[in-house]
Amino acid sequence: MNAYYSTLSGWLIPITRAMKTLDIEPIETLERFGISPSIVNDPEGRVCVQSLGNLFAYCNNKVGGRAFNIEVACSFHPSVLHALGYAVQSAYSLQEALERVAQYKRVVSNCCNMYAFEEGEDDFVADLEVYQYADSGRGVLTPHMIEAFLATLVQLSRDIVGRDFNPVKIQYNFEPIGADCDVASAFFDCPIEYGCDRNAVVMDAEVVRAQSISSNPAINEMHLEMLNKFMCRVDKTNLSFQIENRIVEELPLGAPSQADVAKQLGLSLRNLQRKLNDQGTCYKDILDNTRKRLTMNYIRQPHMSISEIGYLVGFSNVANFNRAFRRWEGCAPGEYRHRYLSSNTLAEACRH
Repeated sequence: MNAYYSTLSGWLIPITRAMKTLDIEPIETLERFGISPSIVNDPEGRVCVQSLGNLFAYCNNKVGGRAFNIEVACSFHPSVLHALGYAVQSAYSLQEALERVAQYKRVVSNCCNMYAFEEGEDDFVADLEVYQYADSGRGVLTPHMIEAFLATLVQLSRDIVGRDFNPVKIQYNFEPIGADCDVASAFFDCPIEYGCDRNAVVMDAEVVRAQSISSNPAINEMHLEMLNKFMCRVDKTNLSFQIENRIVEELPLGAPSQADVAKQLGLSLRNLQRKLNDQGTCYKDILDNTRKRLTMNYIRQPHMSISEIGYLVGFSNVANFNRAFRRWEGCAPGEYRHRYLSSNTLAEACRH
């Protein structure tokens, strides 16, 4: 029997908007494929992906070509992704935003993995690894849905770095869907490659790394706290989110030990270690990553002193904090802050 693959009900917002734009009756069409229109009112609701795949095929057939895929992306707003959307909007850079989507992809769907990484010196890649049905080997996401998602990543990128943003190229692991689609070509405005070994958006690494004008470290930290709590509810099998929440709560009093966190979660130390090992991580890495994430948000807030930040992320003295920061960023925290504040100029804002 196939696993139940689903996606966040918020996707119905851009889907129904796209239907209206293309003169497809939304309510009747959703019900035709067994999707209750009222589920959009539940921000934590889920929709069957197989039903959505059938809906995408129907809507594209109605309008011809692949225009529906692109219209869904054009109708996208980050709020569709719940707390993840707001955390992405306030991220420091497009790179940070895409890495966050990859990290918290289970907010969006349990149908795929997403990887965000630098490739060579010039490229940054958002790579979508689609799961397959166990009985047939068929991809859980259809080519239409893959295109809609990659187009949504491009739309999201334009919201963050500017409307003139274009990818370096789009890569699909399937052959062309029907005839050439002028709508898709015009939207991506870059080479589209088919029959590749991945589904990916390839971007200019320099553009991706640049500070976003919408970055807001204080608001971003609030959104991340909301996001972790949301993840603890929707993905109870992922122990990392629960541990990170405990660490965040305890850090101002000093870094909690692994044994303390295990006890708070009702687990033995050995059981906690085994579960984390099964998930490909360990307590030390979660603690270090959590400290770094908090630090990078705090360091970008000028009103917070370096010593205060060190205290808030659980270091007993500034020297230990400085050593950790150099390991993370290759420079002292004061030097990083100076560079950050210097780069946040009116000229940089105008560029976006």
